[in-house]
Amino acid sequence: MAMTTEHMEKRITDAFSSCETAVIDMTGAGSNFEIRLSTPDLMELTRIERHQKVMGLFTPELDSGEIHALTIKYVEG
Repeated sequence: MAMTTEHMEKRITDAFSSCETAVIDMTGAGSNFEIRLSTPDLMELTRIERHQKVMGLFTPELDSGEIHALTIKYVEG
């Protein structure tokens, strides 16, 4: 089953309890996504550490090629 924006949002909110997120399928093909994320859980980390934590949630899909591209934007709020 292909990854959906809803699956991705659930995985993120399960991992970071106090977050607000929006996932956008950039091409409509289910392989290129943009994540917009606001969470105090990650704000004390460096940008690289935040990126690693979020990307780590999707390691199996990134490794298999199911997700081809993943852009993460952090929103203060």
